[in-house]
Order: sequence, then structure tokens, then C-alpha cells
Amino acid sequence: MNRRLFLGIGFAVWLLATVVFRLAGQLFFRPDQPLPLTLLWLATAAAMVVIARLLFSWRELARAQRFEAAALLVAPGMALDAVAIELFVDVFPNMPPDSAGSFGAWLLIAYASVLIAAILPSEAN
Repeated sequence: MNRRLFLGIGFAVWLLATVVFRLAGQLFFRPDQPLPLTLLWLATAAAMVVIARLLFSWRELARAQRFEAAALLVAPGMALDAVAIELFVDVFPNMPPDSAGSFGAWLLIAYASVLIAAILPSEAN
């Protein structure tokens, strides 16, 4: 398994998401509108499972390798998002400060979904 590849993909996904939410986060994270927020959480969870599973399949990873790959995928974002959340108002000036909790919850769902994808059974294993 190419560890650098999974770290790089994890970093790239983190960077893309951070740029998107820095520019348009106010459209997604509105604590006063719980239904769209819930739908975002569900869509994100499903998308992250699908993306992770496609990556695992693409690299033909055995079940034991998927755990390491999932950890490598989420590690860059988890570390960098810890800083981004601490500096929330500076990193995401377009989002109201009271959306930090919803944003943090969304991040946890996204990262947990990748980790869960590693433990789901696959056709090959």
C-alpha cells in the first residue's frame, strides 16, 4: 500500500473542503435550519463511505490494509481541522460563530464515515 498516496488524498480532500467552506460555508451551516443541515450530514456520511470504498477497491486493499488506509485518509484533516476549529472565526469568516458546533459535528461524521468504511464487509473479503 502506498501510504503517501492515502495521506496525500486525505490532505487534498481536507484542502478542497476547507476552501469550499471558507468561500460558501454560510450556505451550508445554518443552525436555524436543521433539515438542510441534517441532509448535509447524511449526504456527507454516504459520500465519504462511497469514496473510501472506491479508493480501497481501486488500490485492491485487503481488509487489514483498509484500516491503515482509512487512518491515513483522515489523519491530515483531523489534525488540521483541530486548528481550523480553534481559529474558526478567522478561518471561516463567512460563517456565523454559532455554526462552529454544527461544523465540528459535521467533521466528526465525515471522519467517522471513512473509518466505518474500512470495517464494512466487501465482496472480495
